[in-house]
Amino acid sequence: MGNQFWWFYDVVAVAITLVCVFLSSRKGTMKAAITTVGYGVALALALGISSSTAENLYKTTLRSSCINNINDSLKQDTFVNKYASYLESMGYSLKVSTDRLDKIFHSGKDVDDELVKYVNNVNGRRIGEDDEVRGLVHEGYAVVIRDIVSQNMSKYAAETAAMEIRRDSSGIQELAPLITDIDDRAPAAKYIADNYTAPAYVTMFKLIGFLILFVAAAVLIYLILQQYMSKDEAHISVGDHICGGIIGIIKGGLFVTVAAALVRVWAIMGSDEMLFFNNSVIDQSLIFKYFYTFVSSL
Repeated sequence: MGNQFWWFYDVVAVAITLVCVFLSSRKGTMKAAITTVGYGVALALALGISSSTAENLYKTTLRSSCINNINDSLKQDTFVNKYASYLESMGYSLKVSTDRLDKIFHSGKDVDDELVKYVNNVNGRRIGEDDEVRGLVHEGYAVVIRDIVSQNMSKYAAETAAMEIRRDSSGIQELAPLITDIDDRAPAAKYIADNYTAPAYVTMFKLIGFLILFVAAAVLIYLILQQYMSKDEAHISVGDHICGGIIGIIKGGLFVTVAAALVRVWAIMGSDEMLFFNNSVIDQSLIFKYFYTFVSSL
């Protein structure tokens, strides 16, 4: 399946909601309301617990492995050479001195300003206004760190690192002298892992933890409610059935949210390259994309 099957997600969302409406209408207003509140509590608890524990789980399980992988990618002069290649590929016929770049990064002082000055004078002519060149300089940070991370880690981790740098590139000031230290790249690897790739793995732990905890809590709540709620549905009025069905729409929204979290996990595990489980397909959906966007923002 490809992009032309975006509608499948909307069909699934509608199907889940219709099933919830049907089951809730049979139960009536009171039972539907109680079960919906129960599942809502399960979702809130799962989200709260997974959010509060995800970072600690990352630190105790994958952090050291991520640091080692990044350290392996930081070979001698890797960052400087890649950054020089980036500048020369911008289309301004620049001939960059890696020695000059190394001095700028290694000093760790006013890295942005020094790079802007250098790039705007490397050929004896300005290639643009300072703010424009600064934007190109910042994009270079994102591109180079992404390429370094992608050598031994997933595409999702690499793209997350680039996104974090685009969001806030001020950390490069601190990273620059670390990443150009050819004697010990471990501090640079730790910095990249903790500040740029960690969000990718924290998100994975959060989503997987959320799914596991929700299922466990939902099953527990269902079993508890079954013990105390009457199963006699013969004397429920028509109005009660209708109100129960309306409440079922809310319950459907809760379960579509859980389905969106599951799809998000598959998309991340496939590094957004799977034929069907990828953002470009989901973004074309009419309904499901809103649940997916909510889950992606958690």
